[in-house]
Amino acid sequence: MEKRYIFFDLDGTLTDSYEGICRSFEYALNRLGIEPKPETFRECVGPSVVESLMKYYGVSEETAAEGLRLFREYYETRGYSENRLYPDIENVLKTLNAHGKKLMVATAKPEHMAKQVLEHFGLSDQFCFVAGITFEGNQRFGDSEIRSTKEDVINYILKTNDILDPENAVMVGDRGSDITAARRFGLQTIGAAYGYGSREELTAAEADYIAEDPMQLIEIIVQS
Repeated sequence: MEKRYIFFDLDGTLTDSYEGICRSFEYALNRLGIEPKPETFRECVGPSVVESLMKYYGVSEETAAEGLRLFREYYETRGYSENRLYPDIENVLKTLNAHGKKLMVATAKPEHMAKQVLEHFGLSDQFCFVAGITFEGNQRFGDSEIRSTKEDVINYILKTNDILDPENAVMVGDRGSDITAARRFGLQTIGAAYGYGSREELTAAEADYIAEDPMQLIEIIVQS
């Protein structure tokens, strides 16, 4: 695969963040006086917190925004560390960098949280650019642009890095929404079937390739 730019999702693609995200949702829901539904938590990993709260708990946008604040209250102090790298991910990133690929993170996680997670695992220097969603009031993190969807994030990366040939980029993600968002901009896609989305979900979203484990990413990106 002759691609220069490799966009990576974070949760479910680079890290298994299920435990930290579940505990953050439980904390937020309990503080809101809403009974947590553990059966929904796996579906909540990947999409935005606001979107998940509105979809699975039927709350208003205002309540979902407060839920996000509470979620972040827990996640930023404890949840981000209740996380682990998928096996071989560090090796995959180093190998791709050694082959001259430009690695970037495109996540629906708030951008400063994504950077916090990468720093926690010592992976920050493996990526030349990290982008996530942003909100009003995030100017203190050095970014005044508001991004609320994965499409916004991908568009921001393309724009900011002057990537005028999106066909020279590929998106690696574990959810159908990752694939759909990337296809909108003409990127090729790799579904990470070892993450939270099923092979069926990724196939339905028309992923160009499917990786059953992280090491297959090297086979697809470097050797295919």
